[in-house]
Amino acid sequence: MVMLGAGLLWFGWFGFNAGSALGANGLAAAAFLNTLAAGCTGLLGWLFVEQKRDGHPTTLGAASGAVAGLVAITPSCGSVSLLGALVVGLAAGAVCSYAVGWKFKLNYDDSLDVVGVHLVGGVIGTLLIGVFAVASMTTGPEGLLYGGGLAQLGKQLVAVVAVGAYAFLVTYGIGKLLDRAMGLRASEEEERTGLDLTVHAESAYDHGVLGHGAPVGATLPSAQKVSTQA
Repeated sequence: MVMLGAGLLWFGWFGFNAGSALGANGLAAAAFLNTLAAGCTGLLGWLFVEQKRDGHPTTLGAASGAVAGLVAITPSCGSVSLLGALVVGLAAGAVCSYAVGWKFKLNYDDSLDVVGVHLVGGVIGTLLIGVFAVASMTTGPEGLLYGGGLAQLGKQLVAVVAVGAYAFLVTYGIGKLLDRAMGLRASEEEERTGLDLTVHAESAYDHGVLGHGAPVGATLPSAQKVSTQA
């Protein structure tokens, strides 16, 4: 299911990256190709780190690396060449594979690894515009490796700081308002029970079918009884 979800996400990513060209033109085609390339190298970068660090690659790592590459190429898909896209994806896959572990060291709540993948990946992709931007894509500004000097890299750094500060302050304000109005934190008992049940009064998974056994006293359909007994 993880791999199916990652594949659907990857497919949809072509739409908003290439679609940002607002036309069926060369820029859209280049953004489409860059998105594909960065997703592939992001996947490889994450797997390389897993192989070196843990001794084996994983399918979850492959899915996470692909998403990291896609995140990183999103701000830069219309600014870098194919070579730049390959490097952007590879860098994001490798760095983000380490960044997801920061939450255990810094003790912040990030169950979906948004900081490790989306924040870090987005920063990498935004900064690397200042390194790999090419005039054929931007129709003007070039990155450090193409003779543009440090000017564009400096602009990208300012953009990262400005957008990061804006996003943090606005989100913090909205969060505080919601916390006062309705509360944001589930109780420990609700977390243990599961928010599917406590909030929606239903379960997303049939654990009996998955082999975890039915709750005590529960009545299973005959087909599930046979499966559980087997």
